[in-house]
Amino acid sequence: MTEMNAPPQPTIVELIKVSKNYPPDVIALADVSLTVETGEMFFLIGKSGAGKTTLLKLICNMETPSNGLIEVAGQNIHRLKGKKLARLRQKIGVAYQDFKLLTDRTVAENIAISMEVSYKKPPVISKRVKDLLAQLELSDKHDAITGELSRGEQQRVTLARAVANSPTLILVDEPTGNLDAATTEKVMNLLNKCKSSGATIIIATHDDSLYRHTDHRIMELCRGKIRRVNGGLQA
Repeated sequence: MTEMNAPPQPTIVELIKVSKNYPPDVIALADVSLTVETGEMFFLIGKSGAGKTTLLKLICNMETPSNGLIEVAGQNIHRLKGKKLARLRQKIGVAYQDFKLLTDRTVAENIAISMEVSYKKPPVISKRVKDLLAQLELSDKHDAITGELSRGEQQRVTLARAVANSPTLILVDEPTGNLDAATTEKVMNLLNKCKSSGATIIIATHDDSLYRHTDHRIMELCRGKIRRVNGGLQA
């Protein structure tokens, strides 16, 4: 079957008329609707304050929408509780813009956390950590205390932690903000490997070098509203 005739992939993320307001009168998102298919790499772009980070936080249940519906893997993530929510969260990897690393622990310990929670065997965890560090040129930082790393190194550790447990959905917030061109290429190579393995990836970024020549879908936010999708300006 040719790619043109391939059936559409099932939806993994769906937002319907989602808004997010912060007191007293900040409108972070307004009536945003979005569908992301399983296995897709999707770029979320826009200036600082456009609503990109808020959107990612809503998708991973770090924030609750003021209005609208958000479904992840066919489930309303904001209605899930207890074990059901925990199981779904194990399938979502998040690389935060502000890292959220355990700065008093080693690099290897930070990356291993998500796999330990999923009860992976120690040899499996050890191999995965070493493989990820090698791909991101951080092998010499395996036993380094994370808080002593540069911001660029911490950024790569954050990404390694996000993908370590092979999640089905990976949310990445400004993955290359502190990186040079060569290291950016390694980061994108890793994300493309994850996509090739079946993961869905949503990347929020200011860095137009990541999507300038891509054939993946792009959505631009402007002041909390969708400005364009795939280059087609919306009214």
